[in-house]
Amino acid sequence: MAKWADYLISGVWFIPGTKIVGSVQVHVDNGDSVGAGQKTTSAEVISAIKAGRSFKTIVWNYSSGAFNQGADVGYVTENGKQYLRTHRDGTVTDNLDNMLNMDTLL
Repeated sequence: MAKWADYLISGVWFIPGTKIVGSVQVHVDNGDSVGAGQKTTSAEVISAIKAGRSFKTIVWNYSSGAFNQGADVGYVTENGKQYLRTHRDGTVTDNLDNMLNMDTLL
C-alpha cells in the first residue's frame, strides 16, 4: 500500500455541547501499515499542517478488514479561531463530523 499521508485520522472527540472537533485519533501512516492511534488536540494537528505535515481521514472497511482512504484534512480560520476541516469532496463518511465519535466509546 502506498503512503496516503504523513498522518491518518480515524475518530474525533467533540467539544462538549458542540459539533466542533476538539481532538482526533491520529495514526502514523507507515505506508504498508497504520500505526497505533493517539489522541491529539486539533491545535496540535493544525500546527503540524502549518509545518508541512499531511493528514487524511481513514474509515474502517469491515468487508475487507482494512482501512479505506478518506479526505484530505486541513483547517480554516473563522472569527480569529482555527478549526480542522476536510476537503469538500461530496463524501459523507470521511468528513470529520461524521467520523467515529470517540466520546461514545468510553
